[in-house]
Amino acid sequence: AAREAARRTQCSNHLHQQALGLHQFHATFNTLPLGNDRLQQRNQSWCSAILPHIEQSAIAAVYDRKLVWDAYPRNAELAATIIPTFRCPSSIVDNPGDTDYAAVMGSALASERAQPGIDLNNGVLISSTPVSLPEIIDGTSYTIFLGEVVDRLPEAYGLWADGRNTISHDNGGINIDNSGEIFSFHPGGAQVAFSDGAVKFLTESTDANLIGALCSRYGHEPVNEVFGH
Repeated sequence: AAREAARRTQCSNHLHQQALGLHQFHATFNTLPLGNDRLQQRNQSWCSAILPHIEQSAIAAVYDRKLVWDAYPRNAELAATIIPTFRCPSSIVDNPGDTDYAAVMGSALASERAQPGIDLNNGVLISSTPVSLPEIIDGTSYTIFLGEVVDRLPEAYGLWADGRNTISHDNGGINIDNSGEIFSFHPGGAQVAFSDGAVKFLTESTDANLIGALCSRYGHEPVNEVFGH
């Protein structure tokens, strides 16, 4: 139990570092990065966008975001790098270039006012157009940036450099599906980073509609109850 508590604390620190990296990106460009920059099918990830802001400037200096994310040879070689900030210490599977965290692009569980659709982009780190912090109408303290999605396989987009490392939480509660929804190996729940930089633990008993509300940026849903979990 003590070891898991230490792992959960370290995981929380990793999420907080990533959230701070996103804020530093915003301070530089006045907008957040795209969750997936799909221009010319290059699928460049939000993770590579914040490399300079999470003490990975050496990789950022040689990784080319103007090319396809795994362009051979340079990007492909760099994309296989294990970056500890992108790994949860409670994970089990180790693959080159693994990540255990994903950007949240929205949720079909959000209210109708959040306008869910087939190409869902009602969250923050979306693929259609960059979002700025003032555009998070529901408030940064009530809207999720990032979530744990532990031990996805590469074909399920579980690599930090792959721009498809974004999720839409659509199918229910926490810890149900680790191929594309919020999921961890921490007992009883999973950790998420909110858009204000705070990291919180969502329990497996968290209501699915509440999760949807937290994943959307402009649904105007009442979500104060999350702090009771």
